Amino acid sequence: MYNVIRKNLVASYFFIILVTIFTTHFLLSTRHIYFVDGSNYLGIFLDSLLMTGIVFPILYYFFLRPLTSEIKERKKSQADLQVALEKSELSDRLKTEFLAQMSHEIRTPINVLVNCAQSIKEELDIPVGSDLSIYIDELEIGSRRLIRTIESILYMSQLQIGAYNPTFTNVELKEILTEKVKELEQSAQDKGLQIKLNIQATDYTIIADKFSIEQIFQHLIENAINFTFQGYIEITLSKDDQQKIFFSISDTGIGISKDFLPKLFLPFTQEDQGYTRKFEGNGLGLALVKEYCKINNCKIEVSSLKGNGTTFKIIFL
Repeated sequence: MYNVIRKNLVASYFFIILVTIFTTHFLLSTRHIYFVDGSNYLGIFLDSLLMTGIVFPILYYFFLRPLTSEIKERKKSQADLQVALEKSELSDRLKTEFLAQMSHEIRTPINVLVNCAQSIKEELDIPVGSDLSIYIDELEIGSRRLIRTIESILYMSQLQIGAYNPTFTNVELKEILTEKVKELEQSAQDKGLQIKLNIQATDYTIIADKFSIEQIFQHLIENAINFTFQGYIEITLSKDDQQKIFFSISDTGIGISKDFLPKLFLPFTQEDQGYTRKFEGNGLGLALVKEYCKINNCKIEVSSLKGNGTTFKIIFL
């Protein structure tokens, strides 16, 4: 719309210039004899006034008035945009503050429950395997599961509303991966699984957002442990033929059907749906992984066969 107005104004401007030149030339030509003779200056003055009286209204009507209206409209549009921008920024701040507050208010009392359960178990010296010990263990497991669910929902909400602000620094992938494997290794051992960690002796420092990289590793390792019941989990950090760093994790688990692969990274989706499903989870882990890969300019690939395990590969571009 603005371009159309500009074109009309330019056309009007050139038209006025042509009219002005013609009028000026015509009037001066008709009075040339009086100018040469040095007489009838009053007539020339009156002709000038007449020319001004003719040209100025035309100039104003075809050029100045539309230009003035356009300027007013643009100022009004800019003011409206500024108001909308301020409202949007306020809304984003409120959403961010709400998510942060909810995260704190929900996680804090649950962490208190977990800590209290652990303290009770230690203080009373409850025998392992007793009913009370099992109840306390279930309380701790359930609380941690609830915390993970809440965190996943909050993190996904942050990403969807644009409230997550990544911080890009030099990140050592080897260090982060090693820490995550140590952190989750006990869960694998409890299921009788072996974790094979293959890291070549080279530098794996990249510019990335550390928190989201940690989340990528954690979700993929946890998934491999959850969906594998026997065998092993093999984790590799290396470089390909093009010297691009990649992370891969392969398991001997239940695998993923070919039909479900296109839906794999959609939020709140699981291959086994409903209350009778065999596996825990909220269907947000891989959706978060996908979003975090976008933030860090990573490419994610997956290959799987139902009943024959799954392999995820993250390529750092």
